[in-house]
Amino acid sequence: METDSKNYEFPYLLPPSIPESEVLMYSRKLSKIIEDTGGKIRHTEEPKKGKLAYEIKKERNAYFGWTTFAMAPNAIALLEKKLKGENLLRFLIVGEEETQVRPQILRTIPSRPAPTHIPAHRPEGPEKPEEKLDLEALDKKLEEILGK
Repeated sequence: METDSKNYEFPYLLPPSIPESEVLMYSRKLSKIIEDTGGKIRHTEEPKKGKLAYEIKKERNAYFGWTTFAMAPNAIALLEKKLKGENLLRFLIVGEEETQVRPQILRTIPSRPAPTHIPAHRPEGPEKPEEKLDLEALDKKLEEILGK
């Protein structure tokens, strides 16, 4: 059976009504159901409480956990049937894709031809002599504008 098994991921949401002290026990119970159906547990992530993005079965919070396991594809339907009888807000069984190492393809980028004409540096204009501020004249203008 090991040769025709496939790797799967099993993310699930437990309701927040389960006491925190029993969450780990409930996670082990789900792993036991997988093993009883013929699966081999690869990794289990302990459920952690978090806020949901939207309400599920009138709940705003849940314990999120996930397990990865190997199982024969023909036993998945039976596993889903057993899990539907459990107190889960939501779950999903997803097949993991086999990742194949692909050789890295390096592309050559054609170089740009060198510019034939380089523009000469032109100053932006004749420099203006810096004007000196006359504070008394400036104060008189402001008084005229403000009407004082």
